[in-house]
Amino acid sequence: MQDARGNRKSWHVRTATFGLALFTALLVTQASAQERVALVIGNSQYRKVNPLPNPVNDASDMTASLTRLGFSVKNLNDLDFDGFRRALVDFANVARTADQAVIFFAGHGVEIDGKNWLIPIDAEVKSEIDVYAEAINLETLIDISVMPKTIGLVILDACRNNPFASGKAPPSKSVSGSKSKRLLADSSTKFARKTSAAEAPGGLAPVEVSDNVLVAYAAAAGTIARDGRGRNSPYSGSLLRHVEAPGLEINYLFRLVHDDVVQETKYQEPAVYGTLSKEEIYFKQGDAPSTPTVDLGPEAEALAWQFVRATNDIATLRRFSDQFPTSPHAEEVRERVAQLESAENLAWAIVERQKSTSAYRAYLDLYPYGTRVDQARATLASLEAAASSKKVAAVELPGPPASKYQTASASVDLNGKNPEVVEKAWEVLKPSRDQRLVSRFSQAYPSLKSHRLSPGSDLSLSSINPTDLMIKTAQDEDVNQCFGGHPAACAKATQKYPDYVQLKFQLCRAKGNPKGCMTQAVENARKRGLLVSRFTRSELEKARNKEYRRVASRVQENVGNVVTNVISNTVSTSVSNAVGAAVSAAAGRAAAAAASAAAARAASTAASTAAAHAASGAATRAASSAASRAASSAASKAAADAAAQAAARAAGNIRIPSDIRLKRDVVQLNVVRRGLRLYRYKYLGDNTYYVGVIAQDVAKRIPAAVGRAPDGYLQVDYAMLGLDFMTLAEWTKIRRQRVHSVISSSR
Repeated sequence: MQDARGNRKSWHVRTATFGLALFTALLVTQASAQERVALVIGNSQYRKVNPLPNPVNDASDMTASLTRLGFSVKNLNDLDFDGFRRALVDFANVARTADQAVIFFAGHGVEIDGKNWLIPIDAEVKSEIDVYAEAINLETLIDISVMPKTIGLVILDACRNNPFASGKAPPSKSVSGSKSKRLLADSSTKFARKTSAAEAPGGLAPVEVSDNVLVAYAAAAGTIARDGRGRNSPYSGSLLRHVEAPGLEINYLFRLVHDDVVQETKYQEPAVYGTLSKEEIYFKQGDAPSTPTVDLGPEAEALAWQFVRATNDIATLRRFSDQFPTSPHAEEVRERVAQLESAENLAWAIVERQKSTSAYRAYLDLYPYGTRVDQARATLASLEAAASSKKVAAVELPGPPASKYQTASASVDLNGKNPEVVEKAWEVLKPSRDQRLVSRFSQAYPSLKSHRLSPGSDLSLSSINPTDLMIKTAQDEDVNQCFGGHPAACAKATQKYPDYVQLKFQLCRAKGNPKGCMTQAVENARKRGLLVSRFTRSELEKARNKEYRRVASRVQENVGNVVTNVISNTVSTSVSNAVGAAVSAAAGRAAAAAASAAAARAASTAASTAAAHAASGAATRAASSAASRAASSAASKAAADAAAQAAARAAGNIRIPSDIRLKRDVVQLNVVRRGLRLYRYKYLGDNTYYVGVIAQDVAKRIPAAVGRAPDGYLQVDYAMLGLDFMTLAEWTKIRRQRVHSVISSSR
């Protein structure tokens, strides 16, 4: 009987999977033709809290309206957690190729633990921590809405009261919560505090979105939205009355809905978050003839000019001229390029006569984007490494002449630009070496879709996107069974996808949350930066994001200092020896010149980077790889390996930050001497993969090799372990060499 039941269950799973795949294929076909897709969800029949009478009606009527408007609509009602997840995965695959995508949700939605959550019908939230395993984060819907070409719209008739509060409140849609304000804390906060369901904050926190995404709330953050006495809620009822009106631009649509709801309820005030481009967007065109196609070149030129005119980067100015050859500023740009080149040539001639550290520093200060920057850095690094250059006073060099551009040809509004205009301007600015220029544009026009994010943006805090992981793992049977409530499948899935923290939460849920499993899982995930909020703007999440940024910066600096010190101590000697060997082996001036050039490149990308206090992971990688490349081309492969091994040995004499709380994307590689496990991982705030041990593991076997830094995080003495701390690239290279050696010896 057990086998029969298992076979029947397996058949049902296969059938459901086939049905979902067929639905996805159908939607993809329709989306390609209509370019409009919608997912409409109405959750009424809640199992653990009061049901809501209207969401199913709202969803049904909205489905009919959107279908008449030409949308390919999928209407799903009364979704449990796994059904909600699967619906979002399927819709994400469709939305990425559509022009317009709408997600409509009616049901319970609240702010709990500083984040916005949509509640499936099977959710049971007894504390703030439970919501991570029981509910759907609103940010997942926003991530999906970034994908469409023209607009992504999330409509939430879900600003309801906290449904898990004690007592039997009448069906309604939201409650503001000030409790979150007193939960502010640092990375070691007790954010997993046992808060009762009644204490859990309600309502929806504000969000910040870009990329032509709108998020519409039935009620502004922290306010209540009633479910209504008729067939539809006040909000959905008004939306249904106006959404099919011809010639009604989408911004005006939501203004009308706002006024209707305020007039009907006297207190409920809908809100819309996000900013659309100045291009008008209609769900239904009016009788007026369509607007003829407009050349976007002049607008893109005017936008780019607002930024380009402030730079001395010759390459950027030339790209501007190439991209916009008919620009009214073309002649000015050509004159400016000539002025900059003339001034730089004169300055370089003086530098070459001086050949002093002061002269090269002055050149780099005045011409940070000059054509000879790499050469100047290389020579400066060589002079500083040799410590034998003649002491020369500060050198006066002619700087770039002041620009005398005319006033811009047209007044440019820096807000509400057409996305196509922005992207055409971005093509000119993106490759610029003038990072101030790039940063200014990124701040004015942030974009997840184009990976255009300023350094201080919350959108760039974590490189791990849980929505992407949800989509990528949707075909994995262990993942699907995990969300179906199978602990064994969850255990396998968490091993395969350690950064997909929702799997760990589901494992706790499937096991009945033994011994505070969820509390520990959420705490670990938050310390690793895997729960950073990119869109939510509750006070609690603002504080957490700020703390995560501070911790990530400190970790990045600590790790960068360790590796930079290693490179500073080894690269100068390694490169010097390599160049000497190359020169002695060379026959003639050509070989000497090649060796000199290789040394210059190595010094440029490695030694000078270390000298310039490059603590970032990117600079560290550049220094390490450049030293290896230069040593290889200037001397030999053996010299390069010697330099890399010297760096590794030097690192072995330094305590390396190795606390699991400072690492992410951790994957075990193998077991090495004394039973120690070797891992591949990244540090918070750094995208470099390293190979090393975890301090918590080492402490169980060799406590003497583990120490605590002043900031409280654990460090490991690699020399005591007889291991080398290295990047994944170095580790892979060594393994390949060993395999090659074994194969060669066996022939």
